[in-house]
Amino acid sequence: MNELKKPQNIVYLAVIGAAFLLSLILCLTFISKREPASDEAAETATVVKKEDKVLVTVNVETVEDGLRDMGTLITQEYYFSQVEKYTKSKKIAWVFDSTSEIAYGYDGTVTAGIDFTKIELEKDEENKTVKVTIPPSEIQNVDIDTSSFRVYSEKDSLWNPMKLEDYNLSLQEFEKAAEKKALDSGILERSDEQAKLLINGFIRNYSALSDYDIEMEVKR
Repeated sequence: MNELKKPQNIVYLAVIGAAFLLSLILCLTFISKREPASDEAAETATVVKKEDKVLVTVNVETVEDGLRDMGTLITQEYYFSQVEKYTKSKKIAWVFDSTSEIAYGYDGTVTAGIDFTKIELEKDEENKTVKVTIPPSEIQNVDIDTSSFRVYSEKDSLWNPMKLEDYNLSLQEFEKAAEKKALDSGILERSDEQAKLLINGFIRNYSALSDYDIEMEVKR
């Protein structure tokens, strides 16, 4: 007991106590500095997660603009090879009729399509649907291959001969007949269905819309 009371021993004990206290303070300081760092890391991770979510979001206007950039698209063709008869009649001196006629044929195509610039899209986030409003298909062109012209019969009256303007009129009648046959065959309905397939495939290229139902309506 007397040994502990010696001045030298008292100094040793004081040094040891001070060293212990200093070590304790350093440990507490190190722990307190690490806690905010953990919070900062968690916040950073949250931000990254939010950014990933934004990357898979597609604005419907982007898809709509892509479709409209296609302009007027031909989606169906009707090929024809037909024979028509053109008749030109004229009454001579109010007594008898003078008639000229020609039976002829052409090959060609009738094309139909829709104006993609009029397509409208509407996205419903809650129900996960994309509604597409499509303008109706229209006849775009009647293309006659003039090199395929064939004459099957011809009757040219002396008093009422065929002239160049008569052939032009007959060609116009031929185009109307070809267009009517194309319409009767259902070219516009097939054009609508083909347009729907093209639009559906275009939208499905966007992975962010892969789980959306696509509803299409032809606005007539």
